[in-house]
Amino acid sequence: MREQIHPPKVGIIGGIMPVIKSAKKKLRADARKKIVNLKVKTQMKSALKKFAANPAREVLAQAYSALDTAAKKAIIPKGRANRKKARLAALLSKSSKSKPTPPKNVASKKRRSTKISSQTR
Repeated sequence: MREQIHPPKVGIIGGIMPVIKSAKKKLRADARKKIVNLKVKTQMKSALKKFAANPAREVLAQAYSALDTAAKKAIIPKGRANRKKARLAALLSKSSKSKPTPPKNVASKKRRSTKISSQTR
């Protein structure tokens, strides 16, 4: 007699449902981790978008924190987080230089004239 071929069981995520008990546990754990990872990733992206819209020191601190959290949880590589932080800092310094600074009040300070006196020999 021939064995009947059954179609594979399809899991929640769309792949083939595992048969081994530890693989089933891994599938459940991966689903939980996916939710957490997506949350951290969206927080990181929104912090970067906020900084792009309004480059300021307070917003930069939030972006740094989001990038560090994502790197710590291995959602993005550590080097990528460092590279993004360096580029954000450069963008902040560039934007602060482009804003005109108020002129210093030079008229309030009196300068002493420095005349070189001719010495007689």
